[in-house]
Amino acid sequence: VYRELGYFHTIDFRACCCPASMIAPLAFGIIWLMKSMYTLMGPWGNYGVVIMVLVFVVRLILHPVTKKSQVSMMKMQKLGPRMQEIQKKYANNKAEMNKQVMQLYKEGGATPVMGMLPMFLQMPIWIALWTAVYTSIDLRGAGFLPFWITDLSQPDHLFRIPFASALQQIPLIGGIVPDYFNLLPILMGVVMYMQQKLMPTSQAAATNPQMAQQQKMMLIMMPLLFPVMLYNGPSGVNLYIMSSIGAGVIEQKVIRKHIAERQEEE
Repeated sequence: VYRELGYFHTIDFRACCCPASMIAPLAFGIIWLMKSMYTLMGPWGNYGVVIMVLVFVVRLILHPVTKKSQVSMMKMQKLGPRMQEIQKKYANNKAEMNKQVMQLYKEGGATPVMGMLPMFLQMPIWIALWTAVYTSIDLRGAGFLPFWITDLSQPDHLFRIPFASALQQIPLIGGIVPDYFNLLPILMGVVMYMQQKLMPTSQAAATNPQMAQQQKMMLIMMPLLFPVMLYNGPSGVNLYIMSSIGAGVIEQKVIRKHIAERQEEE
């Protein structure tokens, strides 16, 4: 119907790093799903609650991938000492080092890419949700709570920053001073930091200062980068990402506990 009416030609899908041919149907699918859930809620309809339910549905679908990711990361953690031995042995032969590392991964059943796969799979969903919030008329002015997040299509604007106008007149720093304090991006950074802390630290990193420094930088940069990028983003998108990462933290703890218990039994 949307294609027949020509809507696909009038909407900027903001595909970002993903092809519009993938984001367009995904965005319309999200709009349809959110509208259906909102309708089913009847007089208690709340798009903020709908977004939380959407988080649960997506997490449930991606659970097998998330579990495989955690298993792979725990295997890589155990391979740390052997990895360090290979790095020392072939320090002057990078090609042979890479060959031996790949062989080690194969023998240990570990895949480095699996660690970030759940986030990579969710990136198109985040972009499509941004487009869905941007294009859907139903979400314009739709709130979550009466005192906070009163418009899911706009930043949450918890309160106006005092003297913001005066601070914006200061050279160099004035251009980065926002008018409002948005809480959701800050909470997103906190839960992302918690998620990074849960990532298994390889034993090689414990004895390799360079690798340890890289992991420390990732722990700091990721929780800072996303809140800065999405500070003025729609609160509906930020609510989804924050809730998804928060649910992921709980999911990771449950999965890792289950894996540890199973290993103890074996």
